Amino acid sequence: MKLRKYPIRRLLKFTAILVVLSLTVFTAIFFLQQMNAQQNREALLNLEHLYQHNAHLQKNRIDFLFHDMQSTQLYRFGYSRTTIQHDSLIRKTNEEIKKLEKRFGKNQTSSIKAVISEYDKQFKKIKEMVIERGFKDFGLEGQLRDKIHQVEENINQQKDYRLMSHMLMLRRHEKDYMIRRDTSYIAKFDKEYQAALNYLSHSYNGKNHETTKLLNDYSRLFHAYTDIDKRIGINENEGTQYQLIRISTEMSEQIDELRTELAEKLKADSQRIYVTMLGLIFITSILLLLILTRIGNHITKTLTSIQKIVNRMGKGEIPQPINIVGKDEFSGIEVSINELSVALQNTRKFAEEVGNGNFYSEVNVFGNTGELGSKLLEMRQRLLEVAEERERNIQENKQRSWLNENIASIGEILRVKYENTTELCFQFIRFSVKQTNSLQGAVYLKKQNPQTGEEYIELTASYAMERRKYLNRTLDIHEGLPGACMYEKDVIFVTDIPKDYTHITTGLGESNPTCILLVPLITDMHEVIGCIEIASYHVITPIEIEFTKKACNNLASAIRFNEMISLNERIISEMKQKNMELLASEEELKQNMEELKTIREDMERREESLTQEIKLLNHKLKDYENDLLLSKISNQ
Repeated sequence: MKLRKYPIRRLLKFTAILVVLSLTVFTAIFFLQQMNAQQNREALLNLEHLYQHNAHLQKNRIDFLFHDMQSTQLYRFGYSRTTIQHDSLIRKTNEEIKKLEKRFGKNQTSSIKAVISEYDKQFKKIKEMVIERGFKDFGLEGQLRDKIHQVEENINQQKDYRLMSHMLMLRRHEKDYMIRRDTSYIAKFDKEYQAALNYLSHSYNGKNHETTKLLNDYSRLFHAYTDIDKRIGINENEGTQYQLIRISTEMSEQIDELRTELAEKLKADSQRIYVTMLGLIFITSILLLLILTRIGNHITKTLTSIQKIVNRMGKGEIPQPINIVGKDEFSGIEVSINELSVALQNTRKFAEEVGNGNFYSEVNVFGNTGELGSKLLEMRQRLLEVAEERERNIQENKQRSWLNENIASIGEILRVKYENTTELCFQFIRFSVKQTNSLQGAVYLKKQNPQTGEEYIELTASYAMERRKYLNRTLDIHEGLPGACMYEKDVIFVTDIPKDYTHITTGLGESNPTCILLVPLITDMHEVIGCIEIASYHVITPIEIEFTKKACNNLASAIRFNEMISLNERIISEMKQKNMELLASEEELKQNMEELKTIREDMERREESLTQEIKLLNHKLKDYENDLLLSKISNQ
């Protein structure tokens, strides 16, 4: 087999496919065996669950007979905690049996299913008998209590103490039986019952029929109670209890048989899986070793022949082209070696031309690609690039000079004091439009409605076609390109405007420019107070955009500075006006004080005059009183 006819990639791919197929087949076998073992383990776990459920059922039976049968809940509602647990365990057991049916089939699990069904039937039978037997006020025990009370009432009316003694003994034997479940008390009860009947027969000559009837009913109920106990099973070796234990034991034996069978299967599956793994490892290793040894010998032989040629080239020799045979990757290496030989020959020719001073000679080394080819081509182009770089530097210096001159001119324009902000903005936009050779421009400032407090954008100044444009336009705070520019706080430069698109959303109205430039007006405090918009028929250059950005920063500071000056002047004017008002108020206050002083002096004079008049009247009053007193004395 001539391996040179096939690429190494194909050989390795074939090897990999063969190994993968082998691994896939053996893995599938191993996986199926593993799945079978896993199913057996799951079935074994299900059997373990069944075994546990069986043990729980036995415990539940004992709890029911020794605890719940004395709970009034069972007799009042017909169920108790253990009966609910029993139903839950039966349901879980049936679910485990359904899982086992998938593994063993219905034939092997039908006996277990029949056993658990019979156990459930017997348990419910015991529950019904326990409910019928009753407890305290329920069932036969409740009837016994009612009946003995009737008998005692009847005997108390007769006041027969001998008969009362018989009734006490009967009730004692009844209670002893209920407590100890000893059948010997049944015989004692019957003996005492017969003695009571004989006493009634001899003492009352068969006339006390009501007491006799009540005693008969009482005895009948007691024997019905004991019959139910016998059917239930007074101990675990008789009655329904024995049936439940027998069924549970049978179920345990069947589960043990299935567990033993599964354990043997699991052991056999483990051995089979172990043998399969060893076989898989052995066969795959031998197959891989044989194939890789053959391919390795082929690769080593071919590389040795190629290495000899490469060693000659490493010593500076240019060998003759190699005769290429085969279609593998080594054939590609041989083709590359031949191309390298041709490239080295071209490099030798190019070095000769450069040595002769011919820098414009064509270079064709590796197609002018790769590190060597590109470096040789770069060496030829380096001298030409020096002149081009010098020209670019001159052009950049011109642009920087233009930028600095225009920034200085903008500074002079902004330092002039104008009547208002509108004039300042107009001078700025006119200069900017002219210097950028644009078509038209506008300045937008952010305003606030004094009544509503809402902000809006106002077209403050515009310039187009070498003249001032008087436009009155307002926009919403986020409307159009001006609103977007102010919101984003960044330059918006639009150049891809279709020729037939005349309805562009700008503050300048409908136009068809080639490009539109919007620059925000941002103060030193990073506050956006507006933006400018410039439309041009030619694409605005980056240096012009840079000039516009710097100029806008200066304009924002100038506008804010002018606003602060106007605000200060207005404040000073208001302060002067308030000062004059205060002086006028002070003069008026002085006049009022003079008037108040005159009024006070007048009131003091009037008060003094009134005081003199009061004194005169008091003097006259005293004279009158004296005259009157003298008159009375003289009359007496």
